Amino acid sequence: MPDVVDDVVELTDAKAIRAIAHPARLIVIDRLYDGGRPLTATQAAELAGITPSAMSYHLRALERFGIVRRAQEGGDGRERPWVRAARDLRIRPRAPTSSRAVASATGAVLSMAMDVTKQRLLASVDRSMSKGDAALPLDAVTSYAHTTLLVTPDEAGDVLKKILALIEPLNVEERTNPPEGAERLTLLVAAAPDPDMTLTVTNRS
Repeated sequence: MPDVVDDVVELTDAKAIRAIAHPARLIVIDRLYDGGRPLTATQAAELAGITPSAMSYHLRALERFGIVRRAQEGGDGRERPWVRAARDLRIRPRAPTSSRAVASATGAVLSMAMDVTKQRLLASVDRSMSKGDAALPLDAVTSYAHTTLLVTPDEAGDVLKKILALIEPLNVEERTNPPEGAERLTLLVAAAPDPDMTLTVTNRS
């Protein structure tokens, strides 16, 4: 089972990590944890493009690992919604005897998460190129950038902290009174070492 520390659900073992390695589950986790709004199984199914019964199965699976939970009874007879189990969800692999299984499960999640993001990018490009007025306003800013930095570990940490500090005030959960016309925008920030090229920097001063 995941640990819950300071309102954070941490997935540390292979079985818990693999539980989220499904496109429909990643989509609903993204929406529940990014803003904290509740979703019924029907609403979640519409987001993921699957049937409500299939989504109910996925939600119950996530519930078993403490990732989502049922909202309190509303008392109005409507479908009982689902909510996130904590404010944040993190994958924090630990490396005891099952390190290979954990690495495999983490890789599966990352692969599917990247695929979900890719589909969003492609859908936005398609709307911008072929649908004219049907394009969404934010389609105009759809972009992909890739660059390689030459940094020390401290510099890399500082860059990431500055990026997060810049975007935090615009976070969907923090921005309680957004201006008119504001819409949701997925921003992916990823950082990974480049093992294919080793550079030796010589101080000539």
